[in-house]
Amino acid sequence: MSGPVISAGWVGRVIDGRFALHEWLGGAESSGIFRTDLPQPVVKRTAIKLIAAEGARADAYLAGWAKVANLAHPHLIRVFRSGRYQFGSIGMVYVVMECADEVLAQILPERALTSDETREMLGPVIDALRYLHEKGFVHGHLKPSNILVVDDQVKLSGENVAAGGLRNRFEPLSPYDAPEAASALTAASDVWSLGMLLVETLTQRTPAWDRTSRREPVLPDGMPRAFAEIARECLRVDPAARCSLEEIKARLEPNKPLAFPGAKEGKAVPVAPVASGSAEDSEEPAEGRLALPTMRVVPLVLGLAVVIAIIAVLTMRGHGKQNATVGANQENAPAQVAPAAPSSDAERAPVQAVPTPAETATHGTNKGDVLGRKMPEVAAQARRTIHGTVTVAVKAEVDANGKVAETSFKSEGPSKYFARVALEAARGWTFKPAEKNGEAVPSRWVLRFKFRERGDEATAVEERP
Repeated sequence: MSGPVISAGWVGRVIDGRFALHEWLGGAESSGIFRTDLPQPVVKRTAIKLIAAEGARADAYLAGWAKVANLAHPHLIRVFRSGRYQFGSIGMVYVVMECADEVLAQILPERALTSDETREMLGPVIDALRYLHEKGFVHGHLKPSNILVVDDQVKLSGENVAAGGLRNRFEPLSPYDAPEAASALTAASDVWSLGMLLVETLTQRTPAWDRTSRREPVLPDGMPRAFAEIARECLRVDPAARCSLEEIKARLEPNKPLAFPGAKEGKAVPVAPVASGSAEDSEEPAEGRLALPTMRVVPLVLGLAVVIAIIAVLTMRGHGKQNATVGANQENAPAQVAPAAPSSDAERAPVQAVPTPAETATHGTNKGDVLGRKMPEVAAQARRTIHGTVTVAVKAEVDANGKVAETSFKSEGPSKYFARVALEAARGWTFKPAEKNGEAVPSRWVLRFKFRERGDEATAVEERP
């Protein structure tokens, strides 16, 4: 078959007597995608993909699509129907699926995604991949043209899953395909593709890589360091050395440092210092950052502080035993510092008075606190669609009376529904006002809601004053 046989000129035809082709959405050689409608009573905007295929190839597509039709995940494009269609002497197969509002492949030629946009895109994609792997599938076609948005939800193409096993026979290899893709596709192959996708999302180009060599891809300059670390661990030539989806997911969660495969042998992963002028690392708020290596130092600092505190307590106890005559009523009084008798005039110095807690509170700033929490009201039907965790972060402007005066999204998450119920819940929170110089003042809080199938949780962090 020479050249494409399916084109925009097919608009107006009816496939299999049921699916009218309303609008040309795009295509490649010997395939095309059109907007269509499902038969009544189902009212849903759908798309139909036509592929010129006969014999064993057609059978393989149909068998795969039949399996994919049984999959259900909120971040996976649904497959509704599939079948055969004969146009003259041309044999075809078709699949009817959800119709996307946006495609990542249409956005990247115009601009790269920001760090926050990339993080919000990766979460749903990883959740969908994990679901597929648990069901025994490998996607095998992870690339920008298969990252879609439907009703403001990021979704991974579903019909391509069935074609994963056909890649070696019918499709040329691309940089998105792992080194082992020529012989076998595994879950680690999807991790490789995810690394390629991540780099292109942030830089608008894939890493330089020679498939004929055993060298690992070279990342473009300008990637945020935290994302570059993830990409490198995805793009290991040896499948066994690649990070897992679970490790990537944990790395994307704030305040959760994680050792990648390089540390599994007892060696820390080396990290280059960040230049102070790095816009990506300096502008991101602490809550939204990926778990950077500097966080690994925190437990060491805290441990040292605990040791010092223990030594101080033991010393004070020993001092207390030597001064057992001190009245019990003095235990709650402010500590007085008694200078030792100086051995010379040079050692005499004025003793600084220790400020009382009341003085500190009067002239300083006291943080507020949460008094009342309102959890989102989630419909049972919506909760059943959750696989993994859906996170929504809401900024709450709190007045001097401790009431929420205004709310907005810090991170809306992948679902409009869960974003809406989170925003409604945030408006019902109450706070103990923050204080400055003894007077109540307005404050700003970030409320992070995490929705899960078995229940939700909410945390609050005061950003100011």
